[in-house]
Amino acid sequence: MDDIDIGALDALDEGRLDIRHPKTRLPLGWVWTFYGPAHAATIALADRVSRDAMRRAVARRQAVLNGRQIEDEERSYDDIQRENVDNIIARTKGFSSVKLNGELLEFSPDKARELLLDRRKGWLIKQVLDYLGAEENFIQPSATS
Repeated sequence: MDDIDIGALDALDEGRLDIRHPKTRLPLGWVWTFYGPAHAATIALADRVSRDAMRRAVARRQAVLNGRQIEDEERSYDDIQRENVDNIIARTKGFSSVKLNGELLEFSPDKARELLLDRRKGWLIKQVLDYLGAEENFIQPSATS
């Protein structure tokens, strides 16, 4: 048996998602580039999300210990979606230019946010979330696979 070098299986710092037509699944030629799991931007995002969760947990625990009534934070669908999109933007390096209603669209965080929050383009955020949720998307295939 050959010695296997598992270093070749490390997640890359960047990954490319070829956006597909939502119905035919054919590539559109529109590519989004995301920071990988070990990239500094992704680590900073994970740290921020963890700190926010810890802060909320500590506040709840203190409220219980002090005998205060705990009020559940009511968040709308739009609030949750905006938070998800902000997290996606933190991991987005860019996307290739594309036309939107005949106008050329170049990457900017604001343009990406606008596209991802557009309810008519739910297929886009689904593809992005599916891609980011699978770490193997950031692992380069071996020469033998």
